[in-house]
Parts: sequence; structure tokens; C-alpha cells
Amino acid sequence: MWTRIALVAAAVAASFALTGAGWPASPAPAEDPAAAHAVRVLTGGSASAAQLAAALPADFAAVEGYQPVAVPGPDGAARLVDPAGGCSWLGSTSYDFGPACRAHDLGYDLLRYATAKGGALGPWARHAVDDRFAADLRERCAAVSGGAACAGLARATVGAVGFNSWRQGYGNPGDEAVWPYLLSGVLIAAAAAAPSLVRRVG
Repeated sequence: MWTRIALVAAAVAASFALTGAGWPASPAPAEDPAAAHAVRVLTGGSASAAQLAAALPADFAAVEGYQPVAVPGPDGAARLVDPAGGCSWLGSTSYDFGPACRAHDLGYDLLRYATAKGGALGPWARHAVDDRFAADLRERCAAVSGGAACAGLARATVGAVGFNSWRQGYGNPGDEAVWPYLLSGVLIAAAAAAPSLVRRVG
């Protein structure tokens, strides 16, 4: 049993090394100032729709391919969102998490914008975007009196988002190569099966 645990632990450690999971992302030597300002304003939660729109980088729509729109947030304050965004695997849910997810998508697109402009933002920015998302979900649950079911779904959603952000070092949420994760899966599966195979051979 201890042999299996040791092998699996070693395989998991190797998978972290292969994928870079959990390693803090390094910001660019100089963060993009327009993107950094926009993240701070959009995650602050107290700006008007006009102030939010003015905070966006002038060429954001040209770089990212869409124009964000303003919608009411769960607390009544304006939120700027990606109009084509959504909650990925989760869907909008019966509690209508959609606007919060679309605002979160816009936040991530600001991180991608900064990277595309050569001024990737530090981990603080992704933390801020994720924290705003978590607050929006809590406020939405309160607004619809969703009770424990809504709160539990919100916590699970925030946990999944947080894990993925940790896995990517709170850096740019861009495309990733698949092969390190496939190889990591093979290593862990092989480590788990190895003691049994050795006993059968012996």
C-alpha cells in the first residue's frame, strides 16, 4: 500500500512539474497600464456604466473582437459584460448566474488583452476578477432568496474557478497545450497500477 502511495505521490509531483500547475505566473516587465486600470475599475463594483465603459482600453474591441455592454449587477450597480459570454459547463442556472459569468468572461478577456499587448498582468488581476465573480454570485443568491441550494452551487462554482486559476498560476487564461496533461494522466495511472502489475509478474 505504501509503495502505491509513494508512486502516486511521485507521479503527481511530476505532473505538477510537467504542467506547471500551481506555479505563480510572472507578469510582464511592465504591466499594460490600460488593462490594469480597467481591471481595477471593473472589479471595484461602484462605478457607473459610463465610467466602466470609459475605463476600457481604447482598442479593446479591436483586439478582442467585441464591444462590452453594461447590465445591472445583482447589487444594482452596473456591470460591464461580454454579451456573448456565459457560464460554460454550468449554464445560466435557475438562479440566473449568467450576468455574473459574462462579467467574469470580460475580466478574463482583459487579462488576455494585456498579454496580447505584451504587458501581461500579475496574479493580483486574476484574483480581483475571481473575487468580483464570487461576490456577484453571493449577491445574486441573496437577491433571489436562493437559500442553501443557491449558496452551495455558488460555492462549488467559485471553487472550480479558483482551482483552475490556481492551476494556471493566476496568470493569463489562454489556450494551453494538451500533451502535458495527457502525459500526467498516464504517469498517475501507471503509478497506481504498478504495484499490482509487479505482484502479478512475481
